[in-house]
Amino acid sequence: MQTAAQLVPLWALALAGTSSLVEPLHADIMLANAVSFPLDPLAYPTHVAVKDIDGNGVVDLVITCRDAEGRMAIVRGIGGGVFGPVEVIPLEMQTDWCDVVDGDGDGILDIFAAVRSGWGRVAFLKGHGDGTFDPPVTTTAGRSGAGLVARDFSGDGRIDVAMANYTSGSVGWWHGTGDGGLIERGHELVTPWSVSIPYPFHVASGDVDGDGDVDLACSATGSTRLVIHRNAGSGNFGAGEAWDVPPVGEERPAIANLAIADIDADGDLDILANGLLLMSPSVTVVWKNDGLGGFAARETRPANIEGYAWTVQVGDLDGDGDSDVLAGSALPGRLTIAEVDAQKGGAYVAVTTKFAGTFLRDMTVADIDQDGDSDVVAVDIATARVMIFRNETGGVAGDGDEGGSTTKPRFGSAQAAVGWLAAWEGSQEFLAGDPPAVCGSGTGLCEEVHETPGCVRTLCCEAVCAFNPLCCEVSWDQPCVDAEEELCDNFNCPSAGSCTEFHPSLACDDEACCLFLCDFDPFCCSSIWDAVCAREATMYCGASACDIGSVPGAIQLPEACYAHLDDGCNPAGGRIDPMCPAVYESTLTSDVPRDTDWFNLSALQQGSVRVKFDTELPLMVEVVRGVCSGPLQVTRLTEVPPCGSAEIDVAIEPDLWLVLGVGNKDRVIRGEFPCDLTDPNDPPPGPDDPPFVPGYFGLNYRVGFSVGGPAGDLNGDGVVSGLDLTVLLGAWGASGNADLNGDGVVGGIDLTILLSNWGSVGG
Repeated sequence: MQTAAQLVPLWALALAGTSSLVEPLHADIMLANAVSFPLDPLAYPTHVAVKDIDGNGVVDLVITCRDAEGRMAIVRGIGGGVFGPVEVIPLEMQTDWCDVVDGDGDGILDIFAAVRSGWGRVAFLKGHGDGTFDPPVTTTAGRSGAGLVARDFSGDGRIDVAMANYTSGSVGWWHGTGDGGLIERGHELVTPWSVSIPYPFHVASGDVDGDGDVDLACSATGSTRLVIHRNAGSGNFGAGEAWDVPPVGEERPAIANLAIADIDADGDLDILANGLLLMSPSVTVVWKNDGLGGFAARETRPANIEGYAWTVQVGDLDGDGDSDVLAGSALPGRLTIAEVDAQKGGAYVAVTTKFAGTFLRDMTVADIDQDGDSDVVAVDIATARVMIFRNETGGVAGDGDEGGSTTKPRFGSAQAAVGWLAAWEGSQEFLAGDPPAVCGSGTGLCEEVHETPGCVRTLCCEAVCAFNPLCCEVSWDQPCVDAEEELCDNFNCPSAGSCTEFHPSLACDDEACCLFLCDFDPFCCSSIWDAVCAREATMYCGASACDIGSVPGAIQLPEACYAHLDDGCNPAGGRIDPMCPAVYESTLTSDVPRDTDWFNLSALQQGSVRVKFDTELPLMVEVVRGVCSGPLQVTRLTEVPPCGSAEIDVAIEPDLWLVLGVGNKDRVIRGEFPCDLTDPNDPPPGPDDPPFVPGYFGLNYRVGFSVGGPAGDLNGDGVVSGLDLTVLLGAWGASGNADLNGDGVVGGIDLTILLSNWGSVGG
């Protein structure tokens, strides 16, 4: 019979010995040089959770992976910081994050995992208590699951789940049924007013406003914002409040990962993030809580971070009661340790850096060797290794630098860098080259094999790469050409499944609708026909372009569609101060950067205004409250279909904006409505490049402002009466002008608002 020691590989035995340390630089924190071990045969680890999953009193490692065969890993702890061999959990799904909790109330730890694919899902793996799990049971989520957290948000003793939907640009949440099941309760778009793609990546949880329930913090990697979703009670979250990342010189850091801790020991929870910079060493970003969940006090802290700052973690590493800060980076991989003095406002009083491979993707603080202090467990996504830094008292260990890649790809912005790192699935040899080629001009032919990633036909390229991401990350090889033949010939239309109903396969049965929507929203023919595809089919299929013309006296806004003059709190800035009464006409596009028009409602000298819209394109109307540095919060979102009209009444208050963009309540639309004017700084393509393709509908909209009527005056006669009640009841269950509270559906809340204003007369 083999002993436990005989089961332990050599790399694990090394953890049990005494580390060779150099002269410490500071007396309080010491982490030994990393001991690492491969996760063979798995690849691309993304997150490590540290929990005792087999009930032997020793912590184990649960590791999510972007493995080509869709596998996760378990590494069991034996004791004293020693671990056994890698065990594989076959899922047939890539996973980006997990939480290990008792999800079904039987006292045994289970796994909730975020499924990383076009068809985003939450996977539940029931645990048996011996380190083994049932096959996953999945719940449909948004597109491309990323960060996930499993906690009792509703206060009913059951585990709920919240998850960032990376390409959907939203955060969703589900209430637990107590047996591991999940019921979807809602989702919110993240910074839908942004001109950039927000790409929500990480979610963290904590009671940030001190009201006794658990709130959510989310990183919007593309729009460089911290977004707080407050728990409104019973585990239901409202629209996010967005807080800006402070600039460093002329550059604004990009963020990906968050940590929540009381960094300054004042009794409330602060929020930290990595701060990725291109023109100077990366930093950590700290938003200090004002005690009520406000984060206007924000700062960046130099931390001597080499490479691209990627992940952040907190833990009391020196046993003094303060939350010390750990920062992990990529290219090269480094672990930066910042000792915190909470009595000095959470200041860093000592900073050291250690070798950490190539791309330190994630780390967890836990006592892995049962000696009473906190150690660090990390995963390197580039080399598919686990790295363990044991905590030793008496000082900081030496760097232990073993080399690692220091060659960085070239990026135009910090946001581009963090986006590329978020999508990491490349081989080591790719690091020395440029970032993956984008689809479009300058790349190879889609129907021919070539060594560079991407291809020239944008929609085809996007469809193929959604199906096989390696085609846009490594090279356009034969499988990519094969996918081109399958996906780019009318995008597989028609196919099985109703166009107006969800089905977990691509395309749908109405050929005309399928062809249109798969061009309009390529996801629908490269992944699955999800609920967004089904609703868009209902709204847009069969629609034709229209011309809303111009009305006499309308003010033509002097903004060419490539100029981005009125983007408000987005980088281009600019705003429109409307007059009442007045009518404005302009255009919107959905190219990247997307065009938005910001009207400063606070400039109107009225208690309330009625706003009327006419549009040629899918118009997303947002009422946004706040200031640019934060918080910015969408208080109402209304969608107006192409060739449609709508009216809303808005009560005017300070710092209130009306933001117009292209999209609907499920999706910010990008790329389908290109500018139709020639930008002198970006001339038309050459004769051999693909020709310009106009959008599906027009680009024009009209918005008019007039004195507002009382809430509930739906027919515009200036008084709330039975005629308005008839309008509301006729729209029951739908959306539109009778949706008085802007939640997307006419229901009991709207009826209450109308009845409370019965008999009110407009001014």
